Amino acid sequence: MVITRSAGQNASLRLLLEARGARVVEVPLIAIEEPEDEGRVRDEVLQRIHEFDWVVVTSTNGADRVAPFVSAAMAAGDTDSFPLFAAVGAATANSLGTTASIVAEPARASVLAGSFPQGTGRVLLVQGNLADEELAGAIAAKGWDVTKVVAYRTTHLRPPRELMLPALAADVLLLASGSAAGAWHDAFGTSTPPVVASIGPSTTKAAEKLGISVSVTAAEQSLEALIQAAANSIGA
Repeated sequence: MVITRSAGQNASLRLLLEARGARVVEVPLIAIEEPEDEGRVRDEVLQRIHEFDWVVVTSTNGADRVAPFVSAAMAAGDTDSFPLFAAVGAATANSLGTTASIVAEPARASVLAGSFPQGTGRVLLVQGNLADEELAGAIAAKGWDVTKVVAYRTTHLRPPRELMLPALAADVLLLASGSAAGAWHDAFGTSTPPVVASIGPSTTKAAEKLGISVSVTAAEQSLEALIQAAANSIGA
């Protein structure tokens, strides 16, 4: 099975696959980097986290960058107010280091948008550089004043030639995000292994928009469900 997540995030997926006896072809196609300004604006905003009524975080990459500021603000204890938190998915919520009042499951921004309350006040929306405007627009439509901040940057990598043939010769391609689908397309076009498994509807939509045919979409947006969907598709 081919996995394409960033090098720092492939380990957990590799271990899950190897535990099931899969032979893993690791081809990192995306990298998670600091924003163009090295995170200056992000850090300035997060130092004022207590000024917001809600903080909305859409990924573990974002949560990992928010968590130190949450810990520092809580340790300081010099403010009477502290925001509520909303997260896309349990993994993101767990990475925040504090309790999230809203956890969207399945882990999709559209689910969070649907469950976010009507209200007034300030919302900080923490996303990556490739995020679209849908979640910000949905929250604003419910009456909130939304401030967006780019917490990290996703970039595409070009795999070395010696990894390209093994990747295409594998039985299954696992796509764990829309970014991964875009990076695969940049490197391989629409050529894929016989089976393409997607972690969720948004990833499937992103892949098929690029002309990549998705064989199976996981029932839940988790690595375990992605692996099970892939296994079922090949009768493993």
